[in-house]
Amino acid sequence: MSSEKMESTTTASAEEDGDDVHKRPTSVSNSSSGSISARSGILRRRRSTTRSNDSGDDPPISNAEKSLPSPVDEAHPEKQNRKVCMLRGAMIFTLLSATVVVATLVYLYVTRDEERIFYTQYKDSVSKVAEAFQHGIDMKHDAASTFSAIYTSIYGNIVQEINAQEPVWPNATLPFFAEKAKDLLKISGGRALSFNPIITQNGNRIEWEAHATESAWLLGDKSLVVPPPDLTWPNNRTVSFGIYSRDSDRNVVYDPGFAPGSRYEDVLVPVWQIYPIKTNEKAVMFNLHSEMNRQRALDDMLQYKVPALTAILQLVQDSETRPSSILFFPVFDNFKTPENFEDIGMPMVNETNVVGSISIVFSWDTLLQMILPNYIKGMFCVLKSSTGQEYSYSVSGNSVTFLGAGDLHDPKYHKYQEVVEATLGNTEDEIGQVDYLITYTLVMYPSETFENQYVTNRAAIYTAGVVLIFLCTSALFLLYDYLVEDRQQKTISLARQSASIVDSMFPAGFRERLYKSQQSNAKNNTSGSGRSSRRSSDGDEGTVQASNRTSKETRGRSQSPSRRRSSTMGRKIATLQIDKFMKGIRSQPKDHDYLNEDDKPIADLFLDTSIMFADIVGFTKWSTERSPNEVFRLLERLFWEFDELAAQHNVFKLGTIGDCYIAVTGIPNPILDHASVLTKFSLAARDKVREVCTQLEAEGLDTLKLDVRFGIHSGAITAGILRGTKSRFELFGDTINTASRMESTSVGGKIQVSAETAELIRSDGRGRWLVKRDDIVTAKGKGQLQTYWIEKNNESRVSFSDAAYDHLPSNNKLSQLSESDRYYQLEYDKEEETEGLFADEKV
Repeated sequence: MSSEKMESTTTASAEEDGDDVHKRPTSVSNSSSGSISARSGILRRRRSTTRSNDSGDDPPISNAEKSLPSPVDEAHPEKQNRKVCMLRGAMIFTLLSATVVVATLVYLYVTRDEERIFYTQYKDSVSKVAEAFQHGIDMKHDAASTFSAIYTSIYGNIVQEINAQEPVWPNATLPFFAEKAKDLLKISGGRALSFNPIITQNGNRIEWEAHATESAWLLGDKSLVVPPPDLTWPNNRTVSFGIYSRDSDRNVVYDPGFAPGSRYEDVLVPVWQIYPIKTNEKAVMFNLHSEMNRQRALDDMLQYKVPALTAILQLVQDSETRPSSILFFPVFDNFKTPENFEDIGMPMVNETNVVGSISIVFSWDTLLQMILPNYIKGMFCVLKSSTGQEYSYSVSGNSVTFLGAGDLHDPKYHKYQEVVEATLGNTEDEIGQVDYLITYTLVMYPSETFENQYVTNRAAIYTAGVVLIFLCTSALFLLYDYLVEDRQQKTISLARQSASIVDSMFPAGFRERLYKSQQSNAKNNTSGSGRSSRRSSDGDEGTVQASNRTSKETRGRSQSPSRRRSSTMGRKIATLQIDKFMKGIRSQPKDHDYLNEDDKPIADLFLDTSIMFADIVGFTKWSTERSPNEVFRLLERLFWEFDELAAQHNVFKLGTIGDCYIAVTGIPNPILDHASVLTKFSLAARDKVREVCTQLEAEGLDTLKLDVRFGIHSGAITAGILRGTKSRFELFGDTINTASRMESTSVGGKIQVSAETAELIRSDGRGRWLVKRDDIVTAKGKGQLQTYWIEKNNESRVSFSDAAYDHLPSNNKLSQLSESDRYYQLEYDKEEETEGLFADEKV
């Protein structure tokens, strides 16, 4: 045991034996040793919960968690407040009137003209952007249509028939492809143009792959015919590898010829001839139909035989986000014979089949470039697809800036929304409205940048002088209010901090009476009048039983407004005085300003209570071998867990004395089953000891040799606040001595209760927890006592210390409780005697 326990006590019991060398103290303070748990917030929440269940009209006004009214507000006369508010209003009204008159005249003339110009320019810009957007789509459509016609005109079935040749589809390779595609790609504004034949897995794949291998030299890149010696797989693959795709890991694989989820599962659409071939050579033979982003557009083209756009893509060539799409235009095996065409001997074609596609890859920002004059800036455009994709752009003159995904326009310009829908040739005329096709719309808005070019602040410039006067005057008022509010907030903050500390030190009922005592003293000292007491009476003889106390004694009675203000101000002064005491500032003893002659002690007698002492066995020896940090790691970890359990079981933590933890039930709020509640808490705490010591053992603290012994006794206790420059909440009575004896004569890992406590536990219907101790305990100052062990499962439990277990005599059995008890008692007494202390010197 720690010697600080002796030094921390201040009051000795008059009932202790007079011939003892060391007097046994009968008081326990929750602040006397300075070891108040830092976890007082837990107790404060528990006590707050208990108070909320009490009867009464209003909660105690001293609750530190409630906002305290500002002394500044209470001291400020209401009449003066009205005068100040009226003066403020008059000055603000005068300044505001002058500002409104000037600003209105300027605003009505200038702003209306600026808004008219702004709206006109915006509509003109919308017209330019919409026209350019549709024109860009049309150019791509026309370029792809032209190139498709080239393939049909050369390799169409009728042409082959006229030339007495067999149909070549899909084995069509156009000579001088780059020369034919270059200008069309430039006109369309695309990034790549390619021809992609339609291949079927079980139909013509093998035949077409053989044709591709033979015709690879026409593609314009030697690496597609002969593998480059300086490259490795898959970068050195050639056309002879066949049609490929990528697996889920993006690895190059020979395409399996099956497109799950497609309307045409056995169709392959490989890239064959492409321009520019440079930078795109590895795209040759890639199956476009294998990717979901391209698959839907290709299925639409095959089903409806019309051009189709893909959803927005991110191309592998782009390191930064750049929304792009691909336009697929069908290549037919024949030209359809026009209506009213005169029969001149040529075959009539009424039905055509899609045998390939022309694809143009493009980025959407190219459709918005070079369309506005340089003085137009900040046109906001949102590209939306029917698949739900949205991307935002800002158009300023000839440049386009990508802003990001989603509709990012300023909501305040939503009323200016303009929408243009992109169309692909006469697709709608040919197939009507088809919901499945991917369509695009461009939604336009002005931006703040656009508006600021036309709507200026000229009106504000003319009114700046008047507004400046208004702002300066208003600033003086705001500064004044700020200074007053700052002073008020500092006062309230100080009061709350002090109240929070007091909450952790004193139970609610006692705290209220301490506040009232301070209020009465403060009022008497400031007024200079006689020291009439306004505190709560403690009863005729100065002692009141806690079970007869009502909630009305801790909540003030109804008062007039003036008396309530006086009471609240006194409460604040009392709080500041308590804060002064917590900081160690002693007041000058001026006319006994702390205690008056009429002051009555703040104390009560609690008849039905139970108190528990819990001490760490072997702590003193263990702590001498450990650093201060390790010692406090154990104490803080263990006592933190005890505090948590105390909050859960509605147990009041009185405090700690060294390594001894003291808790009580029945104070400050009386409860019927106080003994059972404290016993449950002790059982939970005992289990928590094993858990904490095991954890700390794993951290290298060698704590398995430690254990905690518990002692509980029930009876009457006198509790109160011992006032002074360092006020303390104290417990007095022989019940404390007996509880300490229960702990000192207990065994590590066990809970010992007195006969009085055992009887209360038995009356609560929990007699099965009690195990009668075989030997009679001889307690200092108490004589021989019959005590009981607490075992919830009626199983004996001994210390889990390995060292203690190893020292057990070989003929002892754990089931032989009396033998073990006597052995442990002897061992612990030896340990205490070696340390120079005795078991009854804890408190």
